[in-house]
Amino acid sequence: MMNVHDNQTGNETTAMKPVYETGFALDDALLYLDTHPDDPDAMEYYRYVRQAYENAVHAYEQKYGPLMFGRVADESWSWIAGPWPWEGGKN
Repeated sequence: MMNVHDNQTGNETTAMKPVYETGFALDDALLYLDTHPDDPDAMEYYRYVRQAYENAVHAYEQKYGPLMFGRVADESWSWIAGPWPWEGGKN
């Protein structure tokens, strides 16, 4: 069975690691805030990790293109410029 990451370059895979890590931390912070909405330290952490996630996504997209179709900001429809998910591209 082919792994969706098989066609990614080593550099592209390396660039995705911070996206995955900060995305996981962001999800974790959101879940905590669902049960502790008045925790100021949790809100501060959420803001910090949200910015880290945006920075990681931006760094990836600068080199490899948009990660999600809603982030296409080009004059033309660049979403189809790279490989499709079954070709090891956008997840």
